[in-house]
Amino acid sequence: MPSPADSAAPEAGIVRRFWWRTSQPARLAIGCLGVVTALAATGAVAFSGDDLSRSRGDGAHEASGFRGDAVQVTVSSVSEVDLFEGAEPVSGRVVRARVAGVRALPDCWVSQSRAAAQDLLLGKDVRLVVKREDGGDRILVDVELPGGADYARTVVSGGAVQADLAARGDLADDESAARLGRLGLWAAGCVPGAVTTTVSTAPTSSSVPSAPPATTTTTEPSPVPPPPPPPPAPTTTEPAPPDEEWDDFRLGKPCLFEGARRTTRDGYEIVCSRNGRNQLRWRRAD
Repeated sequence: MPSPADSAAPEAGIVRRFWWRTSQPARLAIGCLGVVTALAATGAVAFSGDDLSRSRGDGAHEASGFRGDAVQVTVSSVSEVDLFEGAEPVSGRVVRARVAGVRALPDCWVSQSRAAAQDLLLGKDVRLVVKREDGGDRILVDVELPGGADYARTVVSGGAVQADLAARGDLADDESAARLGRLGLWAAGCVPGAVTTTVSTAPTSSSVPSAPPATTTTTEPSPVPPPPPPPPAPTTTEPAPPDEEWDDFRLGKPCLFEGARRTTRDGYEIVCSRNGRNQLRWRRAD
């Protein structure tokens, strides 16, 4: 007598007939394979979606990834004295940065300051200390030049740009030194109040009434013999300090304008000239 399963089998589809004719271990293996396949497909979709979201991330996400970091970049373009772009040497990630503490003038000394920035930054490997985001995909940074010098301090002390003291108050002394030395834009009178001229006018006879001349009687005193001349002071000649002992805090530091001269606190004159590697540096003018 046929069983109920045999009578129902002809009415079932091919998959159902296959399922009922397989053994219990084979059914278990098929079920496990289906679960593993579903998990693998879910993981692949999640991974590709995450990778796509990274590749399509906008500039603001790129900028926020730098916050608080120290980034090494190679500068590829300099648009202004405080604006430049570069890329990380290893990852190739593009960095758009603005320098903290410098303020580019809108209508004076623009080409000179841009030329100074390009001489110091373009093509160089610099270290950026990220301060914060600066809107869009740009970051606000402090820049360390290849030799270890601070970029903002270098351009401010050379008179290439005015300091933004609200952002970096530590640049006040560097700006004062450039102002007193009449370097760069301070010599050109670009900044209002950089060069002050005092004009004194004496009162005229029409504005101040003249007093009548007074009549005085003077008695000439008897001549007094002049005092004897003082003995000559002993003359001592101190030898000039040797070259190896001469020191100045700007000697060997980067400078901006070839041929510029300054007098040190010890009375020596230094000049901005190029060294053997075609770099502008302060040297003693001998």
